[in-house]
Amino acid sequence: MNIKKIAIILCANLLFAFGTAYFLVPSGMISGGVTGLALGLDRGFGIPKDVTVWVVQVALFAAGLLMVGKDFAATTLIGSFAYPALFSLTNRLAERTGPLTDDPFLCLLFAGLAFGVGIGVILRQGASTGGTDIVAVILNKKLGLPISGTLYVVDALVLVTQVFFVDTADQALYGVLFVLLYSLILDMVLTSGKSRIQLQIISREYEAINRMILQTFDRGSTLYRTEGGFTRTASYAVQTIVDKRELFRLREQVLVIDSDAFIVVSQVAEVNGRGFTLGKIAGPHD
Repeated sequence: MNIKKIAIILCANLLFAFGTAYFLVPSGMISGGVTGLALGLDRGFGIPKDVTVWVVQVALFAAGLLMVGKDFAATTLIGSFAYPALFSLTNRLAERTGPLTDDPFLCLLFAGLAFGVGIGVILRQGASTGGTDIVAVILNKKLGLPISGTLYVVDALVLVTQVFFVDTADQALYGVLFVLLYSLILDMVLTSGKSRIQLQIISREYEAINRMILQTFDRGSTLYRTEGGFTRTASYAVQTIVDKRELFRLREQVLVIDSDAFIVVSQVAEVNGRGFTLGKIAGPHD
C-alpha cells in the first residue's frame, strides 16, 4: 500500500471520527457497529466511548489476525488503529468546543454524510474500518455464514440494545434514519464514477456501426455472431461500453447509419480494463 493510499485512508478515518464526535454523539442518536456499541455502553453504564472503541477494535483485530490470517489483518490494520486514535482526538476536541449544532435533523444529515463518505472512501482504497466487519469474516470462515447477512444481524443487535438507553423515542427514530442515510451515501460513493452504459446493437450495417464506434467515439467494441430467431439470418451484434454522457449521441449516430437497428441499453456497475481503468492501446485507426 503506497503513501497516497495511506493518506487517503487516514483522511477518511478522520472524517468518520469527526462525524461521530461532532454530530452523532451530541444528538443522542443510536448507531450500529463498534461506534454504536460504544455509545450504548457510555449512556447505559458510563464507560468512556473512546475506551470502548479502543478495546473492541484492538480485540477484534487480534481475533481476525489469529483466526483469519495475516492477509486479512493487513487490510484492517490502519482502520483498526487509526479510527480509535482519531475518535479519541476529535471526541476530546468536541468536549472542549461543544457541538456545532443542536438541531437533530442537521446532526442526522451531517453525521450520515461523514459516515457514508468516510467509510466509502476507505472501502474504495481496498481497506476496511475493522470492527464488526471482522466479526462477519470470522463467522463466515468458521461457520460458513454469509458476510453481508451477518453484518446486518450484528448491526441490528447493536441498534436494538441502544433503544433501552436513549432519552426519547425521537433519538431512536432519528438513529434508524441515520443508518439508512449513511448506507445510501455509502453505496453512492462505492459506485460513483464507475458505472457505465453498455450497448448491444444488432444491425445489417454492423461493419459501419463498428467503424463509427472505433473512429468517432474512440471506444472499443466486440462483435458477436448472431442468428435471427425467426428469419434464421446470420449476422453480427456489436457490443460497446461508453460513458453516460455519450449514450444519446452514439444512439443517434447508430440510427443515422441504420434506422432499423435493434439497440439494447443497460447500465453496468463497474468496468475494468483498457480504456477505463487502464490506458488505451493505439489501434489501426490511430
